[in-house]
Amino acid sequence: MDDITTQFEEALRRHLRSASAINYDAELAQLGMDSMTAVAVLLEMEKTFGIRFPDEMLVEGTFRTARKLKEAVQHLRERKES
Repeated sequence: MDDITTQFEEALRRHLRSASAINYDAELAQLGMDSMTAVAVLLEMEKTFGIRFPDEMLVEGTFRTARKLKEAVQHLRERKES
């Protein structure tokens, strides 16, 4: 599978206050993500990567950090490709 880092970071950066390097362990809420931003990020990730977040993944933990969100996106891409 190809590396999604560049596309992931570009999509995420468009919605966060910080335009600098993504700190994968920082709480996304501290970087400006609120519930409305989370919805916008979710829709952009779905469009960018051709995935759908199932209801059970629409929880705070999925959107807590960039690392958790990227892991979720990678998991959904792998599931789609298999």
